[in-house]
Amino acid sequence: MPSSTDRIPILKAELAALKKQSKYQKLADKLTSRWFSVKDGLPSDDTLRVVVWVNGKMERCWYSKEKFYSYDGTFFLTEKDRIDGVTHWMLRDWMYSKEWPVYGPGFKNRLRYLWQRFTYGAQDMANDLRPKGWSKTAQLSKKPTFYRDSSGKIMSGMPENIPAPRGFEKIVCGSALEAERYSAMQRRQEQVEHRRQQEERGAIEAEFIGQIRSDRRTLMANARNNKNRDFLRRAEEMSAGRSDPTRYERESYLNSEAYEKNH
Repeated sequence: MPSSTDRIPILKAELAALKKQSKYQKLADKLTSRWFSVKDGLPSDDTLRVVVWVNGKMERCWYSKEKFYSYDGTFFLTEKDRIDGVTHWMLRDWMYSKEWPVYGPGFKNRLRYLWQRFTYGAQDMANDLRPKGWSKTAQLSKKPTFYRDSSGKIMSGMPENIPAPRGFEKIVCGSALEAERYSAMQRRQEQVEHRRQQEERGAIEAEFIGQIRSDRRTLMANARNNKNRDFLRRAEEMSAGRSDPTRYERESYLNSEAYEKNH
């Protein structure tokens, strides 16, 4: 067993290697979060998923053979899905990454993002610090409670007398105005998360559906008689006309909000 004097150089070497690895990882994360102009260069041929800036907004795209294609839940690239007018692209694998660019390319988009963040943050702070007696709505006898973690994610909480879990901030809404505001924030976050999950699900299911349709067409072409061929053709028509099960939206409300909306 090596002595303490012998282990010190080994530990120093391991520490230096970890620092070097962390430095390279930080550099790689910075490159994946950087906007590149199409005038300076395009993604490499082995790049599949990128985030692009087109027509003043960000879109998730497939990239293949120096062309950008819109993401419609499948990997079938057709000419009608091709996107023109892309000015910038970002090497962001949106299929597995939970992060999303917070602002577009250029200095103006950066200033616009900072201004919105400052104004919205000041508005939230003013609402949180406002005395409850200033509210125009009646105080609630049973106060809705929300939990917020360090990332800003909001979720419905337990009753007021139960402490928040470790790592979460408890928000007790004393008026209907506060409860509706935090409920709306939670609803927006859940919608974005739900859309991301449905897109991931659609991308996985699209491969199976495509293989099933390919096998069905092969059987149709090699059918023994017209009866079998008509049966497979009808099955193909029904499959093509079936709505996508991943294309639906969901919303969550407080009980009082659902009652007001007749849900």
